[in-house]
Amino acid sequence: MRPRRDRSELQAIAAEASTRLADASTDDVLAWVAEEFGYRTAVACSMADAVLPHVVARHLPWVDTLFLETGYHFAETIGTRDAVEAGMELTIVDVTAAQSVEQQDADHGPRLYERDPGLCCQLRK
Repeated sequence: MRPRRDRSELQAIAAEASTRLADASTDDVLAWVAEEFGYRTAVACSMADAVLPHVVARHLPWVDTLFLETGYHFAETIGTRDAVEAGMELTIVDVTAAQSVEQQDADHGPRLYERDPGLCCQLRK
């Protein structure tokens, strides 16, 4: 297995790919992703839409779709996440904060998102 890449190496890969793949088709970009990263690939999705995970899953079926579960999503967002996973051949992985909402409330007081949204986002994301 290839060792973990550091930030500067990933930035160099991104810069080179940005130039090389600027006019590439979706198929070509995803083929490059598979070649460059293989099974160490994931897609992040907010569930505003499911186009990206759908397209990626068609080409790279092993890729997980990461969903940032902040503990503050609307019920409709969770419903969309569940419907996307059930209706498409993909795996959604909930990525959660180190603390539960209850633990965060105990440490910082309730509704931190109202008083200090920056800190709340830092803790939840």
